[in-house]
Amino acid sequence: MNLIDTDQQGEGGPAQSTGSGARRTLGLPRVRDAQQSWAPESADWGDEWDLDHKVAALWRAARLGPTVERLRRHVLGGGSQSIEPGQFRALDAVAGHGPVSIRTLADIMDVEPSTVTRAVVRLETDGLVFKRRADRDHREVLVELTDLGAARHQYFVDRAYRIYEEIFTVFDTSERALLADLLERMLVSTDTALARLDARAL
Repeated sequence: MNLIDTDQQGEGGPAQSTGSGARRTLGLPRVRDAQQSWAPESADWGDEWDLDHKVAALWRAARLGPTVERLRRHVLGGGSQSIEPGQFRALDAVAGHGPVSIRTLADIMDVEPSTVTRAVVRLETDGLVFKRRADRDHREVLVELTDLGAARHQYFVDRAYRIYEEIFTVFDTSERALLADLLERMLVSTDTALARLDARAL
């Protein structure tokens, strides 16, 4: 499977080489009708799209495509109660693990502590979290939800579940279980492959 773009990608699909034929890229295929939005059933995959490449392209679309941004706007863009994705990740982590230190939050979110600090400062400014000294070690600062933060977090969680229920109406229970299993295996396989690549780079 080719994992490197070898030419400039045209909008909506793999790039066309200036040489002898098309070169595969990481992009999605072109839609059959230029007036359509991209969708799997409207895409012209062509013979050169082997199964691994197709899965990888759809995986990238699911994670990075415009559909994801639209979904985020519906979940997190609730008018005056809107919140940035990074701030919600921090709020969600505090809700699930708090009271919690900045360093632990960074480990949970898999980001740098400085990134968490910026998110927490914004959440604190908005009255959604507060910081306090740990009871056992006063040198440690813990982050905790305020009552407003708990209510706001629940608001976004409820919105998300309503949207997810609507999205998954096309799948029956067994299909949802299979999808969850496949996605979990995909994530584990990705982490394992990246760990091997990291080890080789050392």
